[in-house]
Amino acid sequence: MLLNDLKNNLPTLSVGILTANMMDLAGQIRLIQDAGINLLHLDVMAGCIWPKITVGSSFVEGLKTSMLKDVHLLIDKPERQIENFIKAGADILTFSAEYCSDIGQALHGIDRMQNANDPDRGIIKGLSLNPLTQVDTLIPFIDNLDVVLLLAVGPDTASKNFLSAFPERISQVRKMKKNILVFVDGAIKKDNIAEVAALCPDVIVTGSAIFDGKDPVGNAKFMLNAIHKRKKCQRINL
Repeated sequence: MLLNDLKNNLPTLSVGILTANMMDLAGQIRLIQDAGINLLHLDVMAGCIWPKITVGSSFVEGLKTSMLKDVHLLIDKPERQIENFIKAGADILTFSAEYCSDIGQALHGIDRMQNANDPDRGIIKGLSLNPLTQVDTLIPFIDNLDVVLLLAVGPDTASKNFLSAFPERISQVRKMKKNILVFVDGAIKKDNIAEVAALCPDVIVTGSAIFDGKDPVGNAKFMLNAIHKRKKCQRINL
């Protein structure tokens, strides 16, 4: 099972590919994979909730890689696109709790689908929460979640980030479900990776900190090293 395999390789980074050099995407992917990265993060935005327009399911399908595709739907009514992205090869699929009209139905829909890369793998599914969304929003769905993705920035927070809220929010999530995986994303750079890693998330998402136009391999190794050097974590009561 994919979920068990992922748990055996934590903590780790999931690297956003959309800030890479698109003229050499295959080469950029190989670089970070050789550096020890095995999760490829893709933020899907449609220009409505978030101002950016990024990529669609055809882009995800076109990524030929053995890395796990970690797809995050930051769109209105994500339930309409879940099937398309799973058919395109999403191994991990998270979607915004704030913009889904029926979260329970969407999660059960994922349960009925097969992983397009390998039917025996399973699909890791989760919800993301904007920084101003109460963690209690998860309560009705927590038993059917593999992942909770906590964001430090949101479409309504402008340039302000909420990294300082992570400790309490991570603790709240883990008190709801002991074995849930916690991903964190937003404003995470080389200068704060050690601080974020010390909060004991399972996966840290970053993009521009890796693909800064200088040294993606060195950046990836630096951030992985910071994660692996952290002290043993108390995963329930932070």
